Amino acid sequence: LIDTRGTRPILLTGMAIFLLASLGYIAARTVRPILALRLFHGMGMGLFPTAATVVIAELAPRERRGEAMGWFGITNSIGLILGPVLGPAVAAGLGFPTLFLLAAGVAGLGLGCIAAVPAGERRARPSRLPRPGDLFSAAAVLPSLILLLLYIPYGMVLAFIPLVATTRGLENPGLFYAVFAVAMLLVRAKAGQMSDRVGRKAVILPGMIATAGSLVVLGATTGPIGVLAGGAILGLGFGTAQPALMALTADRVPAAERGKAMGTFYTAWELGIASGALGAGWLLNLTDFATLSLICALVPVAGALLAFQVRAAEV
Repeated sequence: LIDTRGTRPILLTGMAIFLLASLGYIAARTVRPILALRLFHGMGMGLFPTAATVVIAELAPRERRGEAMGWFGITNSIGLILGPVLGPAVAAGLGFPTLFLLAAGVAGLGLGCIAAVPAGERRARPSRLPRPGDLFSAAAVLPSLILLLLYIPYGMVLAFIPLVATTRGLENPGLFYAVFAVAMLLVRAKAGQMSDRVGRKAVILPGMIATAGSLVVLGATTGPIGVLAGGAILGLGFGTAQPALMALTADRVPAAERGKAMGTFYTAWELGIASGALGAGWLLNLTDFATLSLICALVPVAGALLAFQVRAAEV
């Protein structure tokens, strides 16, 4: 859709879904409509980030694309920091309806901001019906596979850190995610800039290794300081590897295929989180968290080995 209709219509559709879903939560009273709204909301999450990343790739000159992806990631980190803090505070003080009204208002502001975004080039639609292979970009497979191996451990972290943090003495598990997000915030722009200067591979590799190291720390720790240290190292790993992988994906495809390429990239993102959470849940029935963390640490190591397939010429 992005490659044939341009980015702005997809951005508008995604943001409109955010707005409508936020309003829908106010009226939802049982589990079924909430699940339906979450599915609807997820459609927006599939549309908006993909189109937004394509906009960044198109606006940034190639020699600064990594830096641009880093700054784009910083805005995501700010949301990760503010959302978990402001959401519960507003819900506790003003109630959930007010919280969702505010969320809808923010989405409304987003719709207004999209008017300033270039529409993007509209390209001729194919004369034949789309085939399954048209939905994925072959050129984006390598960075997407590396991203998949980066996000599988993150799925495990999302699923089990709240429980593990409390058993390790960290009374507020939200602090783990705050430290994680702040660490990402600190390195994303610089990591993206470095990937423009020294190449994508040289930045992706230490990011993957840092991610593996964070899982070793989380598995070995017995106290709250270790949990927070693991979160910080995880944030540094993600903040380093992610913008370089996003830029690498944009580098490998022509402008006419960036929408399809970023769709492939974000599909790997979501599959990594889902498979990580499900796989870790299955493994935790067979072993303890320390062993699970060590097993999960092997996944980004495999991603680092895969990153060696990135050519040195790919900047």
